[in-house]
Amino acid sequence: MGTALVIEDDDDIRRLLEVVLGQAGYTVTAAATGGEGLDALAPDSPDLLLVDVGLPDIEGFEVVRRARPRIDGHIVMLSARSQEADARQGLEAGADAYLTKPFRPRQLRERLGEIVARPVSSAER
Repeated sequence: MGTALVIEDDDDIRRLLEVVLGQAGYTVTAAATGGEGLDALAPDSPDLLLVDVGLPDIEGFEVVRRARPRIDGHIVMLSARSQEADARQGLEAGADAYLTKPFRPRQLRERLGEIVARPVSSAER
């Protein structure tokens, strides 16, 4: 299917995302901070980037703003924040979708399949 990079500070959620994406056929790389995630973008551009909003070092919105010009793949933000303003901010930063936690693994896999079937966002490019 392709490559995926997960930037998520919660160990359990990060491991779950790795499993879900692996089951969907992705080769997955993971990072616990925004800085580590942005560094992981340097060698290769992933086909799918999942970014948590609440990272310990750099807010996820800023990670997306910095990542969008560097990747051609889809960017999906994940957050427990479910306010419409947060979702709008994620999309304006360059994300293709904003999904809220908690999620069920099968539903997340299906939703990601729908997202990657669409054209990549042209924001910030």
